[in-house]
Amino acid sequence: MSIVLALLALSFLVFFHELGHFLAGKFFKVGVLEFSIGMGPRILSGVFHNTRYSLKLLPLGGSCAMLGEDAAGSGDFSTAKGEEEEDVLDFDGVVFAKEDLEKYSFEKKPAWQRFIICFGGVWHNFLLAFLFAIILTVNIGTEFPIIGASSTVETPAMKSGLQDGDRIVAIAFADGSKRSLATLQELSIFLELHQEDFKKGDIKLTVLRDGKKESFSFSPYRDPESGKYRLGVQLKNGRVSAKNLFQVLEYSYYEFRFNARIVFDSLAMILRGKVSRQDVMGPVGTVAVIGGAVQQSSSGGLRLTILVLMNLSLMLSVNLGIMNLLPIPALDGGRLLFILLEMLLRKRLNPKWEERINTVGMAVLLLLMVAIVFNDVFNLFTGVYSKLLN
Repeated sequence: MSIVLALLALSFLVFFHELGHFLAGKFFKVGVLEFSIGMGPRILSGVFHNTRYSLKLLPLGGSCAMLGEDAAGSGDFSTAKGEEEEDVLDFDGVVFAKEDLEKYSFEKKPAWQRFIICFGGVWHNFLLAFLFAIILTVNIGTEFPIIGASSTVETPAMKSGLQDGDRIVAIAFADGSKRSLATLQELSIFLELHQEDFKKGDIKLTVLRDGKKESFSFSPYRDPESGKYRLGVQLKNGRVSAKNLFQVLEYSYYEFRFNARIVFDSLAMILRGKVSRQDVMGPVGTVAVIGGAVQQSSSGGLRLTILVLMNLSLMLSVNLGIMNLLPIPALDGGRLLFILLEMLLRKRLNPKWEERINTVGMAVLLLLMVAIVFNDVFNLFTGVYSKLLN
């Protein structure tokens, strides 16, 4: 049951992404040939208002096929999959008169409209993630990093002037790098990812005390048991509930920002070569981790299970949105880059070259997906994903 819920959650995120393209396309009167959820052969399908809606066998992925996308390389609509019948083209039950092809074609729309249509999926992912963040904020509040009473261990941080009740809002390292922080979870992840930065020298902690920001500098503290660098302060339960709409939006933004930063930090680690094979997770691994988390939370009741599933969906929705913005051919980011260049140069790039680049990009993307799925299966059978849940 937990795996089914995980698949449904992942499918819903993809559905919402494609819905963003679909609604934007419909708004600008682009002909949508098929809006589908899933991959593979169709299970259910029908034409409504000259658009085919389909549910496919494999509950992963989805698509929103628009009129004119296949004609990008040739400029000839007869090369698309439509069957020519006198004065109309029939795209598997979706029919357009030949004289209306340019009117409803994606490729014939102004660049700014095509940009909005391509960005629609990413926008929907971010919107959905923020809605999840609002629901979580209202239900469980937000946990801030609040300094508690001094521990029995004397540390440089506690000697610097920090006090019980100070709320940590930023940290800076000796090399000048700085990061604003909001939640306890954000602080914890940040400290784990930046252990090397502690070796550079003194750190400066900015806290909120009586509504005013104050900064304190001290040398880093290394935990003798774990060998890891810590701030050297005792933190207490700082979970608070939003008191008004403004605070709900503010705290929800903190949750959204935290998840976005995880994605950017992960991409930076990949570029620096600090990510191992076991750290890479694809669709199989995602379903396995979500399913495991849902199963573990089920003992706490339906409400807890829903909140855990929503929290994971928030993370995945932000991830899906940001990854789709990467300027890689065949992704939304690649198409947006071509449109931006067209708008800046005020000249359409050669459609044939654009199509060839996207084709190569899609082939590379498919090969990468195959490699990631094999890696997922290997990690699944070697227990890597089970360790993440323990």
